[in-house]
Amino acid sequence: MSILFPISSTPHRTGALLLSSLYRILFLVHLIQLFTACSFYSPDVSLELQLPEAPQHWREAFGELSFRILYPAGKSGAFEEKRADSHTPIVIRIPKVLRLPVLAYPNLPGQSIELPPAGGVYPLDCDILTNTISLSWHQGASAEILYRLWKQGVDCSTINAARLAEEIGARCQGDPWALDLERICTRLAVEEFRLTDIRLAPCRDLLLEPGTGNWFLESPFRDQISAQADGSLLLQSVPLGAHILIENPPAARYFLYVQEDTVLMIRL
Repeated sequence: MSILFPISSTPHRTGALLLSSLYRILFLVHLIQLFTACSFYSPDVSLELQLPEAPQHWREAFGELSFRILYPAGKSGAFEEKRADSHTPIVIRIPKVLRLPVLAYPNLPGQSIELPPAGGVYPLDCDILTNTISLSWHQGASAEILYRLWKQGVDCSTINAARLAEEIGARCQGDPWALDLERICTRLAVEEFRLTDIRLAPCRDLLLEPGTGNWFLESPFRDQISAQADGSLLLQSVPLGAHILIENPPAARYFLYVQEDTVLMIRL
């Protein structure tokens, strides 16, 4: 349904039309600046990554994190990676193609375990004045979806990435990684996507006995909780599938594989 606003006079109508035209012109100028900021004829652009601050309980448990940076290397859907820490300037060069994801996967110190990534989307999360792209934890799931689609050969340049991120934030109940990302990817790939496809993945509550102390799951949106005096721990609404349960201060870590009626729990 269209929403119409009454126009009381011709001058007001003329002013509204002029403002509308001005907004369109400014938007076009913004796009032109974005695609020509580095070099007018260059097919790619050099960007410095701005990484987000880790959640407080991550900083307490891990100290300084290192990252595996994943970024597009060409128009064919190929991606490259580099290793970096949060204090070293990170510069990447990517093609000037709309809706390209950039991801930063945190690595647990001393282990080959990665946590869910922070993400950004070119040019949505770019600053044309500083040639930077800002990655965030909230944009991580959206960037992961686009990455999976590009790797499958799906041209994501026509996907409304801003609307996708907005709807994910509105429907995820505080944790984008609790959504059924596989369903979203599948429906987008076959061009049958509806907003109702953004839904929570099947989940269940878990009562575990990892021991006394403070524990958290791998998602940056999961709060740290304390076990009971007897070492039992109640985790609510845990999506089915693989997870990492981490103690803080760091002492023990567990791999969890959650199914509808069973839970596999292995100490790492």
